[in-house]
Amino acid sequence: MKASIPTLEPARAASTEPVRKPVRKVRVLHLIHSVTHGGIESNLLNWLRFFDAGRVDARVACFTGDRNREEAFLRAAEMYKVGPVLSVPWGRHKPFLSAARALANLIREHEIDVLHTHGYYGDALGALVKAFVRVKVVATVYVWGKYELHRQIMQAMDWLSLQFHDQVTVHCQETSRLSAKLGFPPSKTPVLIAGFPSERALPASEERARLRREAGIAADEILMLNVARIHPEKAHDQLLRSFQIIHAAHPKTKLWISGHGWDWLENQLKDLRSELGLNDCVEFVGYRKDLWPMLHAADLMVHSSHVEGVPIAILYGMSAGLPIVVSDVGGVYEVIKQDETGLRVPENDIEGFAATVNGLIEDTARRAALGMAARKFVTTEYSIDLACSRVESTYREVLGW
Repeated sequence: MKASIPTLEPARAASTEPVRKPVRKVRVLHLIHSVTHGGIESNLLNWLRFFDAGRVDARVACFTGDRNREEAFLRAAEMYKVGPVLSVPWGRHKPFLSAARALANLIREHEIDVLHTHGYYGDALGALVKAFVRVKVVATVYVWGKYELHRQIMQAMDWLSLQFHDQVTVHCQETSRLSAKLGFPPSKTPVLIAGFPSERALPASEERARLRREAGIAADEILMLNVARIHPEKAHDQLLRSFQIIHAAHPKTKLWISGHGWDWLENQLKDLRSELGLNDCVEFVGYRKDLWPMLHAADLMVHSSHVEGVPIAILYGMSAGLPIVVSDVGGVYEVIKQDETGLRVPENDIEGFAATVNGLIEDTARRAALGMAARKFVTTEYSIDLACSRVESTYREVLGW
């Protein structure tokens, strides 16, 4: 009987593909002290919506209990399905130690790797919480500004708090420049741009016409839009005075001011509106959870200001393809390239601001070109994906992963 000869299979070639280790998720808790809904809040919500969920487990906590000031942020978070928003008890008497203990409990409960703080009080708690729990703390500084005495004191407190953080980051190149003067070298202070999601297509002409009809804007009227919290640094008084000049030259113009903030200031601005004879053409439309119908109905965005980083409101206008006229302050030059993606006017130049807007009203082709260039810039060079990638990289560097 013949012995059977075993068949030998050819040896398999060794795989040349590297073995991929599973990516460890970063557990991050964002902490914000929100007294209204503005650019910082919008920036944070955009990050939370667009982080890669396979790489970043992101949560948010908000100071609560101080005259319900957090309500606007909570409503926006609910609209964007960001949450649940965790609560850090707060109040008018600023209970720093008890708030820090509550924050430490949240960090333990959710096994947080990185605490990312936003705003003066958030930064202060970030410094204090390290006494109660082991966690890496990252802060983002949005602006160093020319404020009234109270907020100058707050900025000094913020500077002190930041000395105890593991990583200080900044919102834009201009804030980086100012931070360097305060002892935070650019080489150690990453710029975390806001980014902006290009998730809204421009409306067809029929849809835009419908939005304008519903808003009460006639086909031959020019609607200008300002989106900003009602705070002194937003220079709404100067905007109203500029608009008086604009309206005198172009009577078929309207101005909508969207945002909320200090009631006493809004009342003063409404008195100024009456004094300037603008009651029929200037409207304070309040905070809008959904800006897009307004943006798509508008013809121009106007943004006067004294203090800025890179305003999220401007990014909204750019994404909507609007031509934009801004005060040349802060970091606006980083996104509004002069006569390419918009027009910048020197701060406090009321007449110059009006003349620039009048020039755009009279040049339809230029308005369209600026608007389309602005939209392209936001989509390509200021995308939310790029922004979130930079934020995640910062976390991993701080953790040493």
